[in-house]
This record gives sequence, C-alpha cells and structure tokens, in this order.
Amino acid sequence: MSLLLKAGMVLLHNERDEVVPTRADVLIEGNRITRIESCIKPTIDCQVIECSDKIVSPGFVDTHHHVWQSPFKGIFGDMALLPYLAITHASGLAFTDRDMFWANLSGNMEAIDAGTTTTLDHAHMNWSNTHSRAAIAGTISSGIRSIFAYTPVSRVLATRPEVQFASEALPEWVMETFEDLAASKALTDSQARVQLGFGWDFYFLPADVTKNVFAKARAAGAKLITSHFIRHVLDLDGESLVSKLHSADLLGSDMLLSHAGGATPEDVELLRKANCFISATPNTEEAMQVGPTVPFRQNLPGVNALCSLGVDCHSATSSSLVNEMRLVLQMARGRDSEQHIRAGVRPADVSRKAAEVFNMGTIQGARAMKMERDIGSIRVGKNADIVLFDALSPSMYCAAQQDPVLAIVLHSSIRDVDTVIVDRCIRKQHGKMLPVNVTEYEKTDFGEIGCRVGWAEVAQHVMELQKRFVDKMDEYNLSELESAIRKNWGLDG
Repeated sequence: MSLLLKAGMVLLHNERDEVVPTRADVLIEGNRITRIESCIKPTIDCQVIECSDKIVSPGFVDTHHHVWQSPFKGIFGDMALLPYLAITHASGLAFTDRDMFWANLSGNMEAIDAGTTTTLDHAHMNWSNTHSRAAIAGTISSGIRSIFAYTPVSRVLATRPEVQFASEALPEWVMETFEDLAASKALTDSQARVQLGFGWDFYFLPADVTKNVFAKARAAGAKLITSHFIRHVLDLDGESLVSKLHSADLLGSDMLLSHAGGATPEDVELLRKANCFISATPNTEEAMQVGPTVPFRQNLPGVNALCSLGVDCHSATSSSLVNEMRLVLQMARGRDSEQHIRAGVRPADVSRKAAEVFNMGTIQGARAMKMERDIGSIRVGKNADIVLFDALSPSMYCAAQQDPVLAIVLHSSIRDVDTVIVDRCIRKQHGKMLPVNVTEYEKTDFGEIGCRVGWAEVAQHVMELQKRFVDKMDEYNLSELESAIRKNWGLDG
C-alpha cells in the first residue's frame, strides 16, 4: 500500500543545502519517496495522512549514541565523567545479553519518539559473544534505521576484594563474533534498516593490532568505523588521534569521530582531506568535560562543514536531537555576544542561524554516515524517513507558519512530534509510539518471533533492570573501580 502525505509544509533542501518550505504532497511507494507535487490524487489502495496543519521534516540523523544506556536514566544527569565510566564498566557484571535486548529496544524507541529516524550506535557493551547480538535484535525490533557499531570493551571480572580487569584486552572471540555478525543476511541485505559498523577505542594497544583490526573490520564490510576523539582525555602522549590515524594510513571517509574536544586546526584539515566527519554532542561534552563542543568555533576554520550532531547518552540528557541543535546554536550565539560586548559592538543581526544546526541534524548527519543518497532530506528517490510536527500546538503556532525550520529548532518539544515514519513504516502516530514486532537473537540469523509489545511493557522491563542495578550498586565497589580507571588512563596527575 502506498502512503500519501497530503498538503503539508514540506521542508525541501535545494542544491545549496538551503531549506525551502513548500506546500506539497509527498507520495511514498514501497519504502521510497516517488513523487513530490502540489496535488497528487490518491489511488484506491493509498493510505492518506492529512498534513495541512503539519510540518513535514526529514527524519533526524543522530551520529553518536550509546543506545544501551536506558537503565541509567536519572543516574548520570548530575555525574562527572569518571564516575560515569566506573558505572558503565561495572555494567558488565550486572547485565545479561537479554537485558541488552530491552535496553537497546527502549533506547531506540525513545529516539524515534523524539523524531530521530537514524542512529549511529556506538555500542560499547560487548561483554560477551551474545550481548551485541541481543542489542542488535532490540534495535531491529524498534524499527529505527541504524548502523550498529560493534565495539570491543574493557571487561571487569571483579571489583571485590579488589578490582580485576580481564587480562586479555582483545580475546579471539571478539573479532570472530564480529565476523559472524557481518555474515548475517539480516544485516547485509541491501534493504536492511540495521547494518553493522565498528567502534574502536583501544588505541593503547600496539599500532599493529589496530591496523589488523581495522583491516578485518573493513574486509568484513563495516559500514563505518567510529572512535571517541578527545585530546585532553585520551591523547595524553601529545599526539592527536587524528594525526596517529593519518600517519598509519587508517584515516578514511568511512570513519566518524565523536566529540573532537581540544581539536586543532591541523586536526580539522586532516579530517577535511580524508572526508571524515565529527559528531558533536554538546549536552554531554559541556557537562562531562569532553568538549568544548566544536561547531562554530572561530579557531577551527572549516569545522562546521564536518559537523553532525549526536545525543551521546540519553541516560544523561534528552533523546531529542533538536535539544542538541538548540544548545549548540545558543552556545555559539553566546560566545559571539561575549566578543561583541568586549568590543563594544551592537550587531544588527545574529551570526548563527537555526537552519545551520537543522542541517547538522539532517543532511550533514546523513553525509557523516555516508548515507546521503538515501536519507537526510526529502527528495524523490530517497528512503521515506520523515517526521511530522504539529504546526498548531501551543509551542508551535505562529512560529511554524512564519519559519518552520526556526519553529522546530527553537520552539518545538518532543510533544510536537506527531508522526514518525521510518522506511515507510509508521512508528509513532498522533503523538503515541506504536507497538513493535519482537526480533529473535538466539538463532543463527535474526527473524521476527511474531509477538508485539507496546511501550508500557518495554519501559517496565527497563525499569526492572535499573532497580536490579541500583539495588546492588554498593557491591560494585565503584570508588575503587573509578580509581583503577583513573590510573589505567593516566589521569592521576
């Protein structure tokens, strides 16, 4: 059955990435947009959504997200980086593979609820050869489009009587499991919504290990390789990760680096030449000292063209990518205002505009993930990943009619996200998440079990996970684990 979005205010990107709001109909056939015209007559079997009071927006593209962290909502919001790391390391002692199914399902449903249709999931919860498989099943079940970046992690074996890490950082099963997943038909089909990427933060290992891992990941077909890039936290030897990757001939267009705290103009130039993008996550970067967030930094010429946006930890902030747009925009305006005040200048206009950050969350996010051909804008031939905003809500009225992009960036909330369509499937409608089909993970390949679950059941499962963890927090010796991490990372100084 085809789907027709009727008479909406459609946000169309032109060839210069300018958003041109256009009153139009959008026809979806299969999973693709096939027509955008002023008036399309529906066929008998066409489902019609009346959009005359809606903004029809591209779905948002979140390029850095630890989706599994749903059980920690309400715990990380007032927490610094090192206590956060202690808890995430201890999680391997607490959560089973089945727990990761519910964690990823809920995290992705929460993202969809906020208008995100695509995520790059930096999945640093690979504590066994089944944890990632279960998380992938949760992701598939949610209906979101995702690159699941399978990530080797430091495994804690015990925290009492003393902290004990696994003696081998990269046991054989880690890459063997990745290669098994990479052979899965469910993840390699050209129409698959969820595809496999790779996450790597083990740059403390010998350089030849990293080269070998990258070669295996690329040979297996990883869609992207992602790493955390934070100079003042992770590059304490004085050489930036970007420089190391470039010198090793590993920096490529299939990489996406998150944060870029402390990046230099030289880093930006190397990234530009490699066509490698950055995911800025302003909420967590400013809160957890992994910034400063890089978009609009005057000391980093050309950085804006490389910037996409991510939520990072919905456990510590909202899952709304609009929230990230709004924060990074107003922070940039604030820095400009400080300079104007010092210079005694009274500018006639603001120097940063809402459309710039809207693009970072849509078309530039698609470019960062090398998916611009299929997502990131509303265009004939692209996948039907679309968000409908209520243009008449108490938040949006007048603003939506005057400037729809500005209305989304500066006025909207998750409440205003009326409908979310991913790959033509309606995942949220009339402001409510729809039930999802559960995907099996214990068999050789992924497939639907046949049962459906609604949001209330999903949330209940995750709240039970949270309670189980919180009830045992004292047993995990978190203060000693934090000290061990500080020592291992060379952060005692």
